[in-house]
Amino acid sequence: MDVLHRFSFIDLPIRGQWVRLENSLAEATQFRVYPKPIHEMLGQMLAAVAMVADNIKFSGAVTLQSRGDGDLLRSLAECKDQAFLRGIMHLEDPDNETMADQPLAQWLGNGQLALSLIPDKATAMQPYQGFVSLEYDTLAQCLEHYFVTSEQLETSLNFASNSGDSSATSPSVTGLLLQRLPNNTQATEIEIDAARDAWHTLTTLAATVTDEELSQLDAQTLLYRLFHEYPCRLHEPRELSYRCTCSREKTDTTLMMLGSDDLSELIEERSEITVDCEFCGNRYSYDRDSATKVLNDLAEQTAANEASDASNNPKTLH
Repeated sequence: MDVLHRFSFIDLPIRGQWVRLENSLAEATQFRVYPKPIHEMLGQMLAAVAMVADNIKFSGAVTLQSRGDGDLLRSLAECKDQAFLRGIMHLEDPDNETMADQPLAQWLGNGQLALSLIPDKATAMQPYQGFVSLEYDTLAQCLEHYFVTSEQLETSLNFASNSGDSSATSPSVTGLLLQRLPNNTQATEIEIDAARDAWHTLTTLAATVTDEELSQLDAQTLLYRLFHEYPCRLHEPRELSYRCTCSREKTDTTLMMLGSDDLSELIEERSEITVDCEFCGNRYSYDRDSATKVLNDLAEQTAANEASDASNNPKTLH
């Protein structure tokens, strides 16, 4: 079971999260074979969006996505409704095994990394997108910098994978995050100083965690081993799982994007049209009748849009 735990330190404005993904990572990679560093990066991205989504009270999706012209052309990790994960990586050369020692910026080449909040239509919120600086070598370091500069939250973030452990039954990724929250407005100078000192100590202790400890120990054991001098409350776990958001309706829209001429030609050429979801491998099939229905829906939609444009922009007769 994939889970995320929140934890908080008693009487300190410091919170944290521990997340471990195994099953969802396996399902996200079952249709594609990635080089080891890319497989681990996808796991880190999924862990990151799970932690971000857990801290935000809204209905929708959190995505972390990149685009560039390097070895890693495009990537996407998504957490929807704080529980459901999916992700994918597109590589210039899927057989490239030389990426392990490259910094993230070199993977992307002339590219960018963005963190986005995409509310559901029923949610009265505007979408948000923030760009993550690529001036640091690892995803964890880049996200630490992002939270400090964009959210004004000092952050410590560690990821570890067990992919190098020969005894592991399947690859997993574990994330550990600490964040320094604003001081209480009623806090005294003594309390503020104590919180500052505690943050320095806790982040120093977090930096000592080994990949083996982080990837193998459960949340309670790890937190006690690292922070036993600071009383810590471990909250109930949130279960996470893989779920793709593809649907027949979205696939209809994909076919409509071909345009009426190309879709008509495709219907004439083939007795069956298939559309495969690149995330989950689900196949949507259309015989001539169902494909023609999509074509007719496209024609009706086009006509409705043209009528709307005409009513909103009436012509003046001279």
